Amino acid sequence: MRRFLIGLLILLLTVGAIPVAVILFDAPTSPPVMATMAPAPQINSDFPAPRHFQARDGASLQYYAYPALPDKVAILVHGSAGPGTSMHDLATVLQAAGVTVYVPDIRGHGGSGRRGDIAYIGQLDDDLADFVAQLGQPKSGETRTLAGFSAGAGFSIRFGGGPYGALFDRYVLLSPTTLSNAPTLRPNAGGWIDVAVPRIVAIAWLNRFGIHLFDGLPVISYAISTEMAKSMTASYSYRLLNNFGAGRQYETYLRNMHRQAAIFVGDADEQVIADQFAPLLQRLGLNIPVTVVPDMKHTDMIHKAEAFRAIVPSIVLQP
Repeated sequence: MRRFLIGLLILLLTVGAIPVAVILFDAPTSPPVMATMAPAPQINSDFPAPRHFQARDGASLQYYAYPALPDKVAILVHGSAGPGTSMHDLATVLQAAGVTVYVPDIRGHGGSGRRGDIAYIGQLDDDLADFVAQLGQPKSGETRTLAGFSAGAGFSIRFGGGPYGALFDRYVLLSPTTLSNAPTLRPNAGGWIDVAVPRIVAIAWLNRFGIHLFDGLPVISYAISTEMAKSMTASYSYRLLNNFGAGRQYETYLRNMHRQAAIFVGDADEQVIADQFAPLLQRLGLNIPVTVVPDMKHTDMIHKAEAFRAIVPSIVLQP
């Protein structure tokens, strides 16, 4: 019996050592710089002064406000790696159209928290719910839209299909990524990401046994330069990656969205395949309209007037 127990202990230690070794030695590498994802040239003085709100854990998180008329409110969620200021062009166009806009630096980005990490999966959902609570109850006739771009659109799908989904009247999804294994996503997001798949699998395996020691390690890197990294986030931890997007559960989240939604994507997008969204939604039996904007690349959807002409009416003219 003693030999059996010793053998069993050795086996368990060996089996446990394998995922730990994978985790320690399989770090994501930085992909070649993807120039089209660089921040658009802007004059810093054009940005509104950053404001702050307090999340439930006491953290002070940063956001930007673009006040206009009170009956239309939109919260914009930036894409992977980017700060809230990347949504400035779309925010100013919406403001000019009479929409009050708020743009948070999602925790782990910009001026909110430590870059590239969060405390637990689900913290971003709680943060956004805390921010909405700060706005107070909607006034009579007020409508609220959550508009996410890229990974922010994936997160908007997660949020809309989760327990806080009823906080918004409408969801506008701009070039959604982070729909893992979906036919809409190009391999490695067209070169934008490098994913340490073995490390992710090993961490997920340990999570099943309640071991979360490695959840803060980076598992994905983005194709940004040293200069871009001054304002952008170069990599995500396991828990941030699993929160900022819809992941493998995207079908469940989409089916659980009980508010109006719309998808906008450029037909020249480098990260997603525009003509695959409609068939995907049809297969899922979902009536979410998809608008494909001609000649638009990925970041064009948040910077160019041609994209705004399609997107803005879906927020301004919503019922």
